[in-house]
Amino acid sequence: MWIVMTSSAAMPSSCMGTYRRVAIVKLCMDYALAGLEPKMISARARGVEAIRDYGHQNVGKTARCAYQRALAEATAEASRRNREGL
Repeated sequence: MWIVMTSSAAMPSSCMGTYRRVAIVKLCMDYALAGLEPKMISARARGVEAIRDYGHQNVGKTARCAYQRALAEATAEASRRNREGL
């Protein structure tokens, strides 16, 4: 089962604005059946089998910002992979 996860991005202080990290994460069956979610976006996190990282995205004020676009793309990709059973 693939899920979409977001977290605040660790960016240098020279970057102005807010950045968030977007990724889709494949859960192992134990985590998926229990309804649990990993604590972090990492391949080393407990319950994670695979990861597809969309990177650090700038959070803007409109729906056209990079973060909203990446989130929409990640949601579509996760639902496609769940539907196809990948």
